[in-house]
Parts: sequence; C-alpha cells; structure tokens
Amino acid sequence: MKRIRIFVFGFLLLTGALLCTNAFAADPSICNADANIEFYENGPVKTCTLKDPYDANNITCKGSGAISFYADGKLEACMLYEEAAISGIRCKPDALISFFNDGKLKSCTKQEH
Repeated sequence: MKRIRIFVFGFLLLTGALLCTNAFAADPSICNADANIEFYENGPVKTCTLKDPYDANNITCKGSGAISFYADGKLEACMLYEEAAISGIRCKPDALISFFNDGKLKSCTKQEH
C-alpha cells in the first residue's frame, strides 16, 4: 500500500511539473489570424503578429506588432505599445523591447528626455 501511495504521489508530481512548464505559454488566439504563427516542437507559440495589445512582464506589447516567446512561454521580445520604465530605464514606445528568460530587461530603445 505504501508503494502505491509513493507511486501515485510521484506520478502527480511529474504530471504537475510537465503541465507547469507550459502554464504561461501564450495561446495562439492572441495572434492575428492572417499572420504566420511559428510554434516550438512541444506546442507553445514561438512567434507571431499580435491581433491586439498584449500584456506581459508589466508592459503592453503593441497590437499588430511582432511578438516572440521563449520555449517555456515567457516573453522574449515585442514592439512596445507605450513608454515603459523598467529598472530605471525609460523605454520608447513603437520600438523593440526584449527580455532575458528570467524576465529582466535585455534591451530597448531609450526614451529621449
């Protein structure tokens, strides 16, 4: 009986871990229906053109702009919808913004003072 409990518990942990891997993956419905949608082999959206503005990483990505995600579903890059201040850096709207996989700012076009 104890072995069965251990097996069931292990199975549940493994299943949960696999499901959580893509828990934050973007749904293809965020993409413009007329645009190409590129997927990772395991299913999540890799890149597409947005149909509407999209909120992620405390910023808003511009609708009709390109967006890309890491394999785990975290935002990699997009066109910034409006000015954003990240880690003390003011990023310009209508320009590319990108993030490292841990969510920290990788690059953006600085807003002129």
